[in-house]
Amino acid sequence: MKYFGYGTLLALENMQKVAPSASVDGYMRLDGYELGFGHCSHEGTFGCTLIEKAGAVTYGVQFDMSDDDMATLDKAAHVPEQQWVHKSITLIDEAGNEVVSSTYHIPGEYKHWQPTDAYVAPIYAGLEICPFPDDYKAFLKKLIVTAQNA
Repeated sequence: MKYFGYGTLLALENMQKVAPSASVDGYMRLDGYELGFGHCSHEGTFGCTLIEKAGAVTYGVQFDMSDDDMATLDKAAHVPEQQWVHKSITLIDEAGNEVVSSTYHIPGEYKHWQPTDAYVAPIYAGLEICPFPDDYKAFLKKLIVTAQNA
């Protein structure tokens, strides 16, 4: 199964803690969406989501994993309780080709959450190893600081 990681699951080693079969298919871009930090419908559940925004881009990692590992990831993301839901997306790979994938987002109305330092640490670590454009890395770091202070 294909899964696009754009937040705390940028590093393969973090993904493999939940989905041991995961491998990196490539580093890709999602147009028209910006990473956000939001509350889920259950009290105390929050995390990364995608916010539709004209002109925005979100870079991430296209993973491939077994169906069993995807089911485990779904449970970890509280998909059965609809805290996050699958979203079909079309990515752009490094060669400019369109690639169909799936990711998670928080359903319903967006409610901002101020992410903690501990929560964003894996995002910062992922930015160190992923070959995203430098301007995107700088943008995302600024977005995190802004979100933490909003």
